[in-house]
Amino acid sequence: MSARCTCICSVLVLLCSTSSSHVQRWSPSRSVFARSVTSVAGRAAAPRASVSTGLDVVEDACASQYAHRLAQATSYLKPHIRQIASALRFAVEAHDGQVRRSGEPFVTHPIEVALILASLRMDAATVIAGLLHDTVEDCEHVTIHDLRTRFGNEVARIVEGETKVSKLHTTGNKKFDQRMNTRSMLLAMAEDWRIIVVKLADRLHNMRTLGAMPVEKQRRIAAETLDVFVPLARTLGIQALEDELRQLSLRTFAHVVDVQLAQPIGQGRTQLERLLEDDYVLRTRRVGPRLLQHRVAWDAHSLAWLSSRNMLPAF
Repeated sequence: MSARCTCICSVLVLLCSTSSSHVQRWSPSRSVFARSVTSVAGRAAAPRASVSTGLDVVEDACASQYAHRLAQATSYLKPHIRQIASALRFAVEAHDGQVRRSGEPFVTHPIEVALILASLRMDAATVIAGLLHDTVEDCEHVTIHDLRTRFGNEVARIVEGETKVSKLHTTGNKKFDQRMNTRSMLLAMAEDWRIIVVKLADRLHNMRTLGAMPVEKQRRIAAETLDVFVPLARTLGIQALEDELRQLSLRTFAHVVDVQLAQPIGQGRTQLERLLEDDYVLRTRRVGPRLLQHRVAWDAHSLAWLSSRNMLPAF
C-alpha cells in the first residue's frame, strides 16, 4: 500500500473526529467514509515524521488536502460514501508512482476531475467514474472488468466510454487523425450523457494546468477546446463549463499572433458542427439529435438540483 493512501486514511479519520459545524452536519456519513477506507487499507498509521528531504511533508500535505476537499465536496452523496472512499483508495494505488508533467502526483488529476463533477452535483456513479477515468488507459493492471466487478456496471460503462474517447488515431495525417478522434469521441458520448460531462471535466482540469505543456501543444489543445469542447458544453447546456473553457482557451492565445485564430470567434461552423452535419457515420447514427436529447437530461438534472436547494422561482 502506498504512503499517500495510508495518509489519506489518517486524514479521513481525523475529519470524522473534528468538531467543526460542517463536519457535525455530516458526521454519520463522514464516519462511514473513514471506516470504509481504513477497513480496506488497514489500520491508519500515525503521521510520519518529517525527513531531511522534505518529500514526506509534501506528499502528506497533498494527500491531506485532496482527502479533505473530496470529503466535503461529496457530502450530498451520503448513501454512497463507502463506494467513493473505495474508489479514492483504488485511484491512489492504481496511479502510485505516476507523475504529471507539472511534477505533481498523477492522482491529483482524477481527484480534481471528481471535484469538478461534484461541484455539478453529479450522481455517485459519475463522480466515481471521474476518480477512475484514467485507470484503464494509464494503468496496465486495471481492466474494465475489474471496475465492473468492484464498482458496478454504470461506473464501468462511463469509464469505458471515456477510455474510448481518449484512444487516439495516429496515422501521421494530423487532419485525418483529428477528424477520426473527434468522431470516436462523439460516438462514445452519444451512448450516455454522463460520458460527456466527465470528458468536459477532464478537459477543464487539463486546461487549468495547461501551462506545464510546451507552447505548441498548449496552442493545439486550446484551439481544439474552442472548436469542439466549448460548443459541446454549449450543446449540453452546461454554461459554467462552457464559459471557463472558453476563457482558458482564449487566455492561451492572449500573447500569440496566429492568423488562423485571428478570425472572430463564432463566425462559420465549428469543427463540432461540421462533423455532425457532414460526417456520414455520425449522420446515420443520428449523433446530433442524440446529443440534443442529452441536453434534456442535463436540464432535468439541473432542475432537480435547484429544486433540492429551494432555488427555483415561485410562480
